[in-house]
Amino acid sequence: MHAVLNGDVAAAGSIPPALLKEMYLVGNRLGHYRACLGLLRNAETWETATKNYGRVEVPALLVWGDQDWAKPPERERDRSLIPGVKMATLERSGHFLPLDRPAELSQLIVRFAAENPAKMVSR
Repeated sequence: MHAVLNGDVAAAGSIPPALLKEMYLVGNRLGHYRACLGLLRNAETWETATKNYGRVEVPALLVWGDQDWAKPPERERDRSLIPGVKMATLERSGHFLPLDRPAELSQLIVRFAAENPAKMVSR
């Protein structure tokens, strides 16, 4: 768990101790290991899902951390597949943006929603 989390945040202090404890407890629950293996076994379907990106018809915003595990060419490929998508990169952040840069991420989302009010759809 520790090794995984180190790849997900830019600063170890971004993960509150209470969350670390909760994640440790959850990770040690009966059957959790098997569930993680099942998730990893289906990783191929995540890539397959990108075939549907071109069907996105609502405003979309991709936000990456500059230290995200997704490399710039992967990010650019995803951006190129979604019509009219906006993309932003937050500095000093990894994959878990709400932990590394919660205020900045929130500001990006609020600003994006404000710029696209008539186009936003609720389901």
